[in-house]
Amino acid sequence: MKEFNSKVIESFCQKRIELINQLEQGQLTKENFIIENYELMSGFKRVNYQIESIEEGILKYHYFNTMAKKLMLEADAIEFKDYNNCVKLKERAYDFYSKKDKITLSMLEKVEFKEVEAYFIHMNSRTLEGHIYEIRFDNYEKVVLHSKDRKILYKLRETGCFSDEPMASVIADYVNTKIY
Repeated sequence: MKEFNSKVIESFCQKRIELINQLEQGQLTKENFIIENYELMSGFKRVNYQIESIEEGILKYHYFNTMAKKLMLEADAIEFKDYNNCVKLKERAYDFYSKKDKITLSMLEKVEFKEVEAYFIHMNSRTLEGHIYEIRFDNYEKVVLHSKDRKILYKLRETGCFSDEPMASVIADYVNTKIY
């Protein structure tokens, strides 16, 4: 089991950027990107919500997001074979998404909502359009978070970080590629 220390966090941040670059260069599909990230994150156990730095927040956000996406892939694979198990996997995934949002809020509070931009993103899915927003941390390389959480949205608006003008995501191809 890996511990969260500065060396592990730094190593993770480097590997995360490498995987993002591979995705952007077309060397990885979205599904392979998720699987590679799952391999990267699977050594961490009992991840809590406390963060000491934005970098630690990035790691924990990435952990919860990756675990959720991997469970959604597994659920999709058995949707028509084992409906009950599919539902259970999706419930676990939604729990991880909820934990991811707790980390997002901690990160925003850590930077006191400064040097942050947020806006709804254009989605190919009608059901997601107007519900998913993007949060960019201007002072951190390739830190782009997504959420539907209404509490975070409220705080972003209250602090003046949220623009009501929908925009294209900086990772539009990724967020609009359906895999499950």
